[in-house]
Amino acid sequence: MLRFLGAPFVWAHLNPSVQKFFKVLDTIIAQINKNIAVFGLVAGVVIVAINVCLRFVSSFYPSVHSLAWGEEVSSYCFIWSALFGSAYGFRKGVHISVMVLVEKFPPKWAKASVLLSHILSALFLAFMAWAGIVTCELYYDLGRYSEALHEVPLWIFLLCLPLAFIGATYRVCEKIYEVSFTPAELVAKKTQDEIIHDTAIKE
Repeated sequence: MLRFLGAPFVWAHLNPSVQKFFKVLDTIIAQINKNIAVFGLVAGVVIVAINVCLRFVSSFYPSVHSLAWGEEVSSYCFIWSALFGSAYGFRKGVHISVMVLVEKFPPKWAKASVLLSHILSALFLAFMAWAGIVTCELYYDLGRYSEALHEVPLWIFLLCLPLAFIGATYRVCEKIYEVSFTPAELVAKKTQDEIIHDTAIKE
């Protein structure tokens, strides 16, 4: 039964066209996550810096005012940056993981432990993606608008919740796929090597 259910995955694993498709998809998602994280951080810092300068100038020239929308927009920029940066972190393996205990397990137990941790992570992230969608739908139905940008619906800013968590879920599913096709005796070593490599190599 398990062999029958796993047949499509084995076929996909051995098919060059499918592998090429997912490699391109991986690159696209990685670039989206990374660019949004970087842009959000830069935009947030720039807006905060401008507002600080304007408030300093306003102490000498009262006619000069800070950006009324600056605080709210910069907060959303940092939120988008953090969430998409976290999603990108699943690809780079930069999230905290402790392999000391897993390394002491027999190979099959080690592989099962790593798989279980990824599956639980995927379930949690998928739930958060669903909760993000529900939140966006709720704010859409309520017709809530941004306090500073009165013509912008609030659900647009909250789109980062489902989008980032969907991306993170996909990343963890990739890890589940990779570990599934990795020989049990190599799982712990390969996981450690990825953590060391991805922490040292910056893109």
